[in-house]
Amino acid sequence: MREFYSYAELLERALGRLPKKPEAVRERFEVPKAEVVISGKRTFIHNFKQICDKLNRPPRHVLRFILRELAAPGTIEGSSAIIQGEIPKSTIDKLIERYYRRYVVCPICGRPDTFLVKERRIYFIVCGACGAKSSVPPII
Repeated sequence: MREFYSYAELLERALGRLPKKPEAVRERFEVPKAEVVISGKRTFIHNFKQICDKLNRPPRHVLRFILRELAAPGTIEGSSAIIQGEIPKSTIDKLIERYYRRYVVCPICGRPDTFLVKERRIYFIVCGACGAKSSVPPII
């Protein structure tokens, strides 16, 4: 004899046979804080290379953004960034946070698992988590 099941019974039966998913542990990404030293009329960011590595962005791109926002000249020497002028640590940290929100976080899913791709003259954020591709404003 053939048994007939209702839709709800079949659904419960199918869900019961699925393997249990382990609970995902989500790490909260923390934007690194800058180690800033002001010497004379120059500001040194000693952990600049580590910040860029954590953000997964080229140091030239990050420094260019910071320098444009500050309207100040600067260079990269080794793993440090040197900015002409006395810039407080709080300002540097706010600029790094702003860069993170604009050029690192995926606008679709909100994850920081992204990388920058330059196509012709336009930069795009490509998300490794959801696969979205979004354009970002240029650093003029």
